[in-house]
Amino acid sequence: MRWREGLAKRCLERERAVACASRFSRLGAGTQNFREMMTMRRYVQAACVVSALAFATLAHADDAAMAEAQARFNEGLQLADNAKFEEARLKFLQAFAVLKAPAVLFNLASTEQKTGHDVEAIEHYRAFLKGSTNDTRITDAMRDKAKQNIAALLPKVGQVDIDAPDGAKLSVDGKPLEEWPKDPVPVTPGKHTIEAAFSGKVKSVTVDAPLGQVVKAKLDFDNATDGTYAPPETGSGGGWSTARIVTVSGLAAVAVTGGVLSLVFRSNAQDNVDEAKTRLQGGSCIGVTSTDCTIARQLKDDRDSNVTLSTVSLVGGAVFAAGAVAAAVFWPTSSERSARVVPVTAPGYGGFSLVGRF
Repeated sequence: MRWREGLAKRCLERERAVACASRFSRLGAGTQNFREMMTMRRYVQAACVVSALAFATLAHADDAAMAEAQARFNEGLQLADNAKFEEARLKFLQAFAVLKAPAVLFNLASTEQKTGHDVEAIEHYRAFLKGSTNDTRITDAMRDKAKQNIAALLPKVGQVDIDAPDGAKLSVDGKPLEEWPKDPVPVTPGKHTIEAAFSGKVKSVTVDAPLGQVVKAKLDFDNATDGTYAPPETGSGGGWSTARIVTVSGLAAVAVTGGVLSLVFRSNAQDNVDEAKTRLQGGSCIGVTSTDCTIARQLKDDRDSNVTLSTVSLVGGAVFAAGAVAAAVFWPTSSERSARVVPVTAPGYGGFSLVGRF
C-alpha cells in the first residue's frame, strides 16, 4: 500500500503547485497560453486525486500491474504538464489498459483531442461521461468540459447513424462496437464499411461520410439484399446544389434573352413596314421601277427576315425556358437518380432532351 500513499502525497504536492500558479496567473503575469496550461493542469489535478482514490479501491488487484499503471499515469501527467501531449497520450493509453477509471479516460481523451485523434477523443469523452454518471468523485466541471469538447470535435469528423435490428453485433471497418450506439458513430471523413451480424446472417453497407455531416446506414435483414446507404441532405430544406443552380440559371437567362431578341426583331420588322408606307404614300409598286419602290422592296425583304428571326428567337427562348423548368424539377437529388437535361443541337434544330433513370 506504500505506493498508493506515495501517489496521494504527490497529488497533494501537485495541488499546491497548481494553486500557486493560479495565484500567479490572477496577478496578470501569464499569457493566454499560460492560462490554457493552468486550466489543463487543474483538470489534471482533479483527475490525479480521483485516480489516487480509484487505485486505492483496487487493493485486491495485482499489485505489480497496478504499480505499472500508476507509473504510466504519473508519467502521462508529467508529460501533459510539459505540453508533450502525444507522449502523454501513449502513457494514458497504457494506464487505461489496466485501470478503466473515468479520470484516466478524461486525460486520455484530452490528449487525443490535442493531438488530432478526434474520433478516439469523442469515443473516450462519451465513455467518460457514461462511466462517471454515478461517480461522486468526478466534478461537474469535468463533465461540462467533456460535453463542450465533444461539441467542438463533432464538426471535425463524419458520423454514421446505424439502423439495424436490436441485438445485432455491429462493426465499423471490421472493428466491433463494444456497445449499441445511442448516438451516430463518429468516423474519419470518407468511405466506411458498416457490418451487422444477426440471426446467423451478416449484412454490410459502404457509406461515404462527409466532414461534419451525418449519413444513415440501414441494415435490413428482412430481404436478401445488403444494406442501403442514404447520403446526407444538402440542407434542411433540400437545398439546390451549385451545379443545379448554375444550370437552371443559365437556361433561364438564355430563355429570357430569346424573348428579348424576339421583341427586338419584331419591332424592327414593324419599323420596316412603317418606313415603306411612308415612302410609297399609299401608292403601289406593281410594274413600277422607281427609287422609292426599289427601297420599299428592300424594306419588305428586311421585314421578312426580322419576322423570321423574331419567330426563331421566340421558339428558342421557349425551348430554353422548358429546359430550365425540367432541370429545376427533375434534377437528381442523390446518386441513385441520374436523370438530367441534355442540350441537343443539329443543323436546323436546337432543343433539350431529358435522359436517365427515374
